Amino acid sequence: MTAPVASALVEAALDAMPRGSWLAQPELRKIPEVQAMAGAPDDTRLDCIRELAQRLLDTRDAGYEAVQVFGIVARRKLTIPPEDFGHWLEHSARIGRQGRAGQFWHQMLPHLTREISAWPPDTRAQIVALAEPLRTRLGRHEAAFWAVATPDKADPLDLFEDHADQFTQRARAFLASSDEDVAALVEAMATYPHSGKPSARWLKTADAALAGLCAPLVLVEGLLTLLTGLDPTDHGPIGWENERLAVAIPTLAGRLGDSVLLPSLRRTATFAIGRPPGEWSDSRSIRLANAAAQAMADIAAPSSITELLALERAVRHGALLKQIRKAIDTLAKAQGLTREELLERAVERHDLADDGTRDVPLQTGTARIVVTDTTVALTYISPEGKPRKSVPAALKEGPDGELLAALRTELQAIRRTIAGERKRLDDHLALDRRWPLAQWAELYLDHPITGALTRRIIWGFRAPDGTTDAIGLPRTANELVTADGATAPIPDGAEVRLWHPIDALAKDVAAWRRHLLQAELVQPVKQAFRELYVLTPAEATTRTYSNRFAAHIFRQVQARALMRGRGWTSTPLAWWDDGIDHGVAKRAFAEFGISAHFFFDPIPDVEPSGGDMYPYVTSDQVRFEDADGEVLPLADVPRRVITEALRDVDLFIGVTSIGADPEWLDHGEARQFDTYWQSYSFGDLSAAGQVRRDVLERLLPMLTIRHRCSLDARFLRVRGDLREYRIHLGSGNILMSPDDTYLCIVAARSPGASKVFLPFDDDPVLSLVLSKAFLLAADHEITDRTITEQIRR
Repeated sequence: MTAPVASALVEAALDAMPRGSWLAQPELRKIPEVQAMAGAPDDTRLDCIRELAQRLLDTRDAGYEAVQVFGIVARRKLTIPPEDFGHWLEHSARIGRQGRAGQFWHQMLPHLTREISAWPPDTRAQIVALAEPLRTRLGRHEAAFWAVATPDKADPLDLFEDHADQFTQRARAFLASSDEDVAALVEAMATYPHSGKPSARWLKTADAALAGLCAPLVLVEGLLTLLTGLDPTDHGPIGWENERLAVAIPTLAGRLGDSVLLPSLRRTATFAIGRPPGEWSDSRSIRLANAAAQAMADIAAPSSITELLALERAVRHGALLKQIRKAIDTLAKAQGLTREELLERAVERHDLADDGTRDVPLQTGTARIVVTDTTVALTYISPEGKPRKSVPAALKEGPDGELLAALRTELQAIRRTIAGERKRLDDHLALDRRWPLAQWAELYLDHPITGALTRRIIWGFRAPDGTTDAIGLPRTANELVTADGATAPIPDGAEVRLWHPIDALAKDVAAWRRHLLQAELVQPVKQAFRELYVLTPAEATTRTYSNRFAAHIFRQVQARALMRGRGWTSTPLAWWDDGIDHGVAKRAFAEFGISAHFFFDPIPDVEPSGGDMYPYVTSDQVRFEDADGEVLPLADVPRRVITEALRDVDLFIGVTSIGADPEWLDHGEARQFDTYWQSYSFGDLSAAGQVRRDVLERLLPMLTIRHRCSLDARFLRVRGDLREYRIHLGSGNILMSPDDTYLCIVAARSPGASKVFLPFDDDPVLSLVLSKAFLLAADHEITDRTITEQIRR
């Protein structure tokens, strides 16, 4: 018989809960009546637990609300006498595991498991005997209970749910084959929380389990390899019952703190965030992916930054990108640095000398790692001192084969570092960072990897008195090369900044473009040839917004992926949310206290076919807001913020617009958009198209097909033997003479085009235009029937 006070508290809590609906634990705890019961004195709370237990065991007098409340009240630490558990178990055994009795057994087990380990052997044996009739399968709580209650009989691997998913089968087999005593480790994995972060108590338990292993690094790396080796085509390689055990693995890796685990953690995150087959499928496990990213930060090695940046470039999932950026920010804060300061200080050197090389002696000759331009290569120096571009094949099969394989793995790591530095330097063009000369030289010019990139980027150097500016490509910390190819001194004690063409005169930008082409210098980021977006008369009229990129039709899913990669957050437009009139993508320019907002609207008459989001959307305004959310006049927005924001928007539309699809007319879908497709495919050039025209104007005199080519305002004209062609510089689409018939060429590969020097390598449309030009200049040699039939039609 429970006390009246407890009965009243239980009744009030159950009455306060909404009937027939499930509430999450945080929502439950906010209900005042539940708070009153959970915060009652221990003796009253024990009476409440007894009252709830009686209701749950009487299947005629309990709803699921009683199950939820029991979980809340009993979760707070409270000693429950063995006789209570005995009474409940006897009652449960009589009525079986049906209805609320089964739910009560599920709720009670964690508390019984906690209590039983402290009981005398006789009492424990009595409780085990009462529980035995209820054993049906090893659920997540039951397995833990039997492991504690009957430690001499329990198999720790039974803590894995008895399901046939890949992870369960392979993890059990892997751990069973280990020579280690894995019981403590598996028990730690099995108690990993089902949601949220692990507690300090769990971390202490995990550390003790790892310390008890002879080779914890080998075991944890094996488990990570197991995760990334799961079949990616399987719809459910990790069952939901065992997800927490899988998530525990990267957390354990983070506790070990060894940088050798970083590549495996990166691959784990990439695998977990991927989508299994099926048009309605979601990521395999966002929780596992987030745990892997957090573990990379927990290791806190210099290579943690490299691997996190590589992961950031490889994925487009918004939640994971947020976790990655949060991990980097946490590392920065721990060292008292900003994100940008941490990234520039944490660039790996990979044991390279200042000139970007490293010699590795072989039994015959020397292998040399060389960072050149924007890449890295493995070359060979013969015993006679003669350099070769590659290592002889015979050495790869000989005694040095294993060493050379390790060096090739190292090359991959260096390439990831180079890619991260290129992305970081490109991001700097949206900032206005300044460095003292000595600090800049240490972090940039003298770094074996960043230095190779720095020497191909234009920098500005201002003397301490502010009277002189030197602009150029640095050779050393004392000397630079100017746009006319001459050398000039760098002022002593100068302040260094990254040169942006938006701040330069048109003649100076033209001079730098000319110099790069004449010197055949490839920049690691598009700088001198960067697209520029200055305010137009129309934008002066609209004053607070730009319609420059309005009324374009583009693919929403692909555009959102690009947005995330460029640091924009966007609102999805889905059929189930009619309350959202428009989508908006936002990018923060924190250094200026400004955010850019790009609006777009759904096209609801084309329904989703493979997901929730509308496949096509139409672009609208671009606006800028200050830190208080006030819309800014465009004239008050810094020129650098405007040009970088509009450049991104141009990229989103240029890549995902249906006008950029050369096969659109053949798809036969959404015919109402054909007029837009025609106008985009052959209309006025955007800033990106104008840059392509500028490059081609300078390149054409150097091409072998120069006598067959000419430029007009929007097209590259090519004279073949069979027809004349016009290739649009914005879309890369083609019109044929004499009646402007459309020629569909999806991809064009030409040996001649591949040999053409380009001063940047991040414009696929320019490469496509050149490939098509070389192909069509020799149209009589084309053998592809899908092309020749169109030309000869």
